[in-house]
Amino acid sequence: MFVTGAGGFIGSSVVRALVSRGATVRALAGAPGQRPYELPPEVAPVYADIEDQEALSRMAADASIAIHLAGPPSVAASFQAPVEYARVHTTGTVAMLEACRAARVPRFVYVSSAEVYGRVQTNPVSEDHPLQPRSPYAASKAAAEQFVRAYGHSFGMETVVLRPFSVYGPNLPLTSVTGTILRQVLWEDKVVLGDLRPVRDYCFLNDVVEGILLAAEVPCLSATTVNLGTGLGTSVGDLACLVLKLAGRQLPVRTDSSRRRPAGVDLDELVADRACAAELGWKPRVPLEVGLQQTLDWMAGQS
Repeated sequence: MFVTGAGGFIGSSVVRALVSRGATVRALAGAPGQRPYELPPEVAPVYADIEDQEALSRMAADASIAIHLAGPPSVAASFQAPVEYARVHTTGTVAMLEACRAARVPRFVYVSSAEVYGRVQTNPVSEDHPLQPRSPYAASKAAAEQFVRAYGHSFGMETVVLRPFSVYGPNLPLTSVTGTILRQVLWEDKVVLGDLRPVRDYCFLNDVVEGILLAAEVPCLSATTVNLGTGLGTSVGDLACLVLKLAGRQLPVRTDSSRRRPAGVDLDELVADRACAAELGWKPRVPLEVGLQQTLDWMAGQS
């Protein structure tokens, strides 16, 4: 198995799950100088730029599956660094595809994002909905998806595109919406967020990892683009209230407009249609309240 982004929030969990199943993993943990999440001792992390064709080709050689997760995850940060996001997510994906094509890797799994949908016309949103990205992050992911499909059609590569919705769980980035809420609930005297209204589909990390492994392992796939979400929407405000309840705290919840995305790019509601995921044999197993409690317990232990 060849996994890129192996040092990230999702990628490190994918690597641990693969190792627990007896797989041999080649892990591109990140660019030189990056500090990855902890990986199993059986895995020797490699540090190289995602456009380093020589390193990619060496790691792709004789790999049975490629799982591509590399790239910065922050939507907010992409507005300050659109060129770098396009380079890593889009051009980096092409470099990966080229290495895997040359090595004849049997299957290429690309982990995209539900952000590619943008402002949707219907919820829950299905995989055939037009893509209308509203951020440099989403645009670079959508462009990468097109290259993945093009390589599948042009070179006969077996490709799968996964679109996770709002992933949370232990080790989550503290700058994410869920991470921000948890941190403030535990250690501050109020909860301050950009907007309480957006509705998102929160999916627990372990469930998302299981979906990625299924996409890598299922022999015959009926769908090549698959949402990974629960099909249930929760507003940011309701999420904050649930975390407060689980923590047993009563704090004021306020908004600060300076924390919002740039005007015109907010997504009001984004909830997954799960039909294709069901065909893959995947379904979410961890209820939001249970997953948040596990994440809250983990974060409390970090103090």
